[in-house]
Amino acid sequence: MRGRRDETGSLALEMAMLAPCILLIFGLIFAYGRVSQVHGVLDAGTRDAARTATRADTYQDARNHARQVVAEAIAGAPTACQDDLHVTVSRNFEPGETITVTATCHYGLSDVLPGAPGSVTATSSFASMLDPNRGID
Repeated sequence: MRGRRDETGSLALEMAMLAPCILLIFGLIFAYGRVSQVHGVLDAGTRDAARTATRADTYQDARNHARQVVAEAIAGAPTACQDDLHVTVSRNFEPGETITVTATCHYGLSDVLPGAPGSVTATSSFASMLDPNRGID
């Protein structure tokens, strides 16, 4: 039994070194998933906004409807993203033309994972064609 050492407490020491690393990895996975979710929701809202804008009678109605649809879509996004939302509709609002709705929001990573540094700008764009056989005011 020569050379045998007492390993009492080695597991506690290993866990004290590994636990923060494991928690950091889980935190990063959570943050990545949340950022991806916000981008996905913004994409879906922009797509729906473009389709809704093509049904509007005037350019101003198209802008208002697009903004409302995107705002409703990102209701579960970080508050900073909702407050800093910019929605634009391309000006070529003529029958048969393709209009593009672009939505952009900016939020801090600390809104996603408390204490995380940095920020994210989410941008989404979607195009939809106006019906060439309808009248527009």
